[in-house]
Amino acid sequence: MRLEFHSGGRGLGGLHIIDIVPLLPRAMAKKALALKLPTERTLFYNSGGLSSTTWTGGIKYNIVRDLAAINRHNVAHTTSKGVPLVYRCAVTIMPQVDTGTYNQIFDEDDALIQVAEIHLAPQTWVFRNALVKAHAARENMYKLQGVKKSERGAYSRTIRPTWDASPDTFRTPQKGDTSGGQDYDMGTWDYSALQSEASSMTHLRLVGDSGLTSLYLDSRKQISEDSNSDSDSTNQPVDTNILRNLLSPTLGISDKSDEVVALGRDEQDNPPYSLDNNGDHTDMVLAGRQFIGGRAGITHTEVYDIPCGIFEMKGLNAFMDAGQGEAESQPFSVKIEVLGVYSM
Repeated sequence: MRLEFHSGGRGLGGLHIIDIVPLLPRAMAKKALALKLPTERTLFYNSGGLSSTTWTGGIKYNIVRDLAAINRHNVAHTTSKGVPLVYRCAVTIMPQVDTGTYNQIFDEDDALIQVAEIHLAPQTWVFRNALVKAHAARENMYKLQGVKKSERGAYSRTIRPTWDASPDTFRTPQKGDTSGGQDYDMGTWDYSALQSEASSMTHLRLVGDSGLTSLYLDSRKQISEDSNSDSDSTNQPVDTNILRNLLSPTLGISDKSDEVVALGRDEQDNPPYSLDNNGDHTDMVLAGRQFIGGRAGITHTEVYDIPCGIFEMKGLNAFMDAGQGEAESQPFSVKIEVLGVYSM
């Protein structure tokens, strides 16, 4: 279910559930609690300064990395077969209060509203298959080079992707060591890479035109705009695709085909989606917007299902008057509580 909460704020008395809608079937809701969670699963962050005129980007979170650091044991983005794990999380935004800083949200300017926009990787068959195929390609890469699992890193059994950069800079969770919070020291989070004779990837990105979803689509034979005119001479996989190279017969295994042969054709042969392998299917999805400040309440919580436990947030300080200069960089705090985890 998706639950949206507001508390406090002028004209709001206590806690209100204002929106309850089905998110997943009941069977899936039970499955979401099937995998064991870390003991400590609450994370707290500072968003950093926000603009009052444009969206502030680059506010990225790696929940899996942070859970591993805080609980002092490994946490995975995928299953041992490469299937993405989806982390169901309650994300709360609240005012950031600091010593000596007058907080405009409460009194000085009730026209200030802070906005958090949540971007997630898409829960599609393309994303799922991309992670599974990348996992298989990586395992085959080590196998054909004679690298035993005992010779690999202790935490090398599953892929550790990044978001959309090489690498990304993720927000660091805070602990309650001092008033206002203090960043955890963390550890070293090593990312997964792929290497073939033709090319290499130092960071496996989840979204974007150079991410795993685009890489996966390029590794497959594509359907033409008119599927009845599909032929063996067109719309072939990209020869230099690293996933295809690492799984090719020249490396010692039989070729794998991702296509299901159509046994019948009818007049509905035009794909109802974009055929651009670097287009919409590689982009993140807009999962929601959250608001605090002014008359919108002083906290706002929503529940999201986050593929691989990595997501991006964009923030904005919005005003209803000309007072935007008074809180140009006013940040907010972010609390993330992991409620469950399931395989996609």
